[in-house]
Amino acid sequence: MALSRAESAAATGARPRFDRQAGLLVGSCCDDCGTVSWPSRAICSNCGGDALRLEPLPRTATLRSYTTVWVPRPSLTVPYVLGQVDFGHGASVFAHVRELSPDARVPLSVSVVLSPDPDHTPSFWFEPTT
Repeated sequence: MALSRAESAAATGARPRFDRQAGLLVGSCCDDCGTVSWPSRAICSNCGGDALRLEPLPRTATLRSYTTVWVPRPSLTVPYVLGQVDFGHGASVFAHVRELSPDARVPLSVSVVLSPDPDHTPSFWFEPTT
């Protein structure tokens, strides 16, 4: 397998992660096996192929697990909730979850929300769909 496309791919930090206009996360999709990843990759984590293209992720996904964090971090007020969000086809994201009711049960449908300020921490989070 030739990896020439991967060798010439933009560095991870230079690849787009968001489509702010559409309000979506942008990952990659492998043309060989269909695996979707976020953030985008130069090499498929499933099959090792280098035929990847940018792929906007769906607006909604499934929250699979979550926990409340009580340890302070710079720019984050405690408590905050982190969760594992599954987009399907291999794409999952560990991110902030907001507006979660105390009796929330997983699996739970959530929607991605991008901060209007690109320098805000966190730059995106998930909220339960209504």
